[in-house]
Amino acid sequence: MDIFIGGGGDDLAFLGLGVVADVARARAADTGRPVLYVANGRLGRVRRAITACAQRGEDVCLVGHSWGGPDAWRVAAWVAARTLPIRALITLDPVAGPLRRTFGGELACPWLNVVARPTAPDRSDRLTDIRGLSRKPSGLPTARATREVVLDLNHWNVAGMLALSDAWRWAETLQADG
Repeated sequence: MDIFIGGGGDDLAFLGLGVVADVARARAADTGRPVLYVANGRLGRVRRAITACAQRGEDVCLVGHSWGGPDAWRVAAWVAARTLPIRALITLDPVAGPLRRTFGGELACPWLNVVARPTAPDRSDRLTDIRGLSRKPSGLPTARATREVVLDLNHWNVAGMLALSDAWRWAETLQADG
């Protein structure tokens, strides 16, 4: 199963800001894999889904965008502490939210971190650094990432980050090796 955790903009999809749910639906249609989309902050739902996948012997790839990146990292650390299997963690331009949080624990899965660093920033990039609401970098311990890719893309471009980082091929290679 591929589990996508959306960012703050996905909470405002009715304003045309959400993109992760659309990318998750496209992933399901393209691959036939089971896919779950969850808005950020709904970590209990993600933990329950991963626990159910482990009971079925199903592999999980966890993807978090923006505010969903730190959420995905926290879930991956929770998974590692309980020795549940997770194939890969992919964080897409993670952004810290208004609460200052630390990132304790270890990961037991490979981690791909994708950073959007556009040469032509747009509104979505400006939203990643609003005092009191969001900040980039996210505070994640990215030095521990298995792989980090920096792309000349805007923050909203989730599909582009997945494609240009070769995230799915990377995750599939892990499955073949595992």
